[in-house]
Amino acid sequence: MPTVTYIGSAVWRRRPDNGEYWERRIPVEVSQSWLDQHRVAICTNPTAFKVEGDAAVTTDEGDDGIPDAGWTKKDISAWLKAKGAEFGGYATKAKLLGLVEETLNPPAPEPEPAVVEEPVAEEAVEETIIGDEE
Repeated sequence: MPTVTYIGSAVWRRRPDNGEYWERRIPVEVSQSWLDQHRVAICTNPTAFKVEGDAAVTTDEGDDGIPDAGWTKKDISAWLKAKGAEFGGYATKAKLLGLVEETLNPPAPEPEPAVVEEPVAEEAVEETIIGDEE
């Protein structure tokens, strides 16, 4: 379940859904559907609210910019498209993460078979001796 903490400068702030108040620095558990419904009021103001555990937001494990399990499918797809990876149709998150792995570590090209040239047998050429060359 997502947790919303009011971190603004005032001691309290009115909630967007009812007449109650958020108290500063007291985490409140909310449902994902509640957060989705009030996302604009809560998530667009990072200086007033801290949101943790939001399933609809990409969290980058390790802050490395490489898609992982914390990323949403939408964000993984955008990353793959930016890297030029091609995929189509319905793709699960696991399939997209597999494509990320292939994009980062492409398979090594198979070496072309070596062309073996057979030595050409030289024919014995008889030289005609003319004159004093003996």
